[in-house]
Amino acid sequence: MMAVSDYMPPQEVTPPVLSKGESYEKIAFNFCKAATIILFTGKFALPIAAGAATVFYLLAHFNGKTDSRCILQKPLLIATFWGTICLAWLFIHLRPLWMHLTG
Repeated sequence: MMAVSDYMPPQEVTPPVLSKGESYEKIAFNFCKAATIILFTGKFALPIAAGAATVFYLLAHFNGKTDSRCILQKPLLIATFWGTICLAWLFIHLRPLWMHLTG
């Protein structure tokens, strides 16, 4: 059993300092992920990525996450933004096809 005098308060964790090379690699890695998605999804990359972002930010929000590293910062706000982008893209690009099939 630990005595009260043995208690150590939690230490504040400081993030590691990144070199310029490491900083650039982090940015490059994000573009690498984006390029991979585009490679596999082609012209549907935007609605797929926006839809996935919407779903996962909603999941994050409804599971208690209240902040994000994204520039918009709030998961629900981010999900709303990307959901709107996804729906707008689908409407603009698929409406002519739908009109052709039904008309």
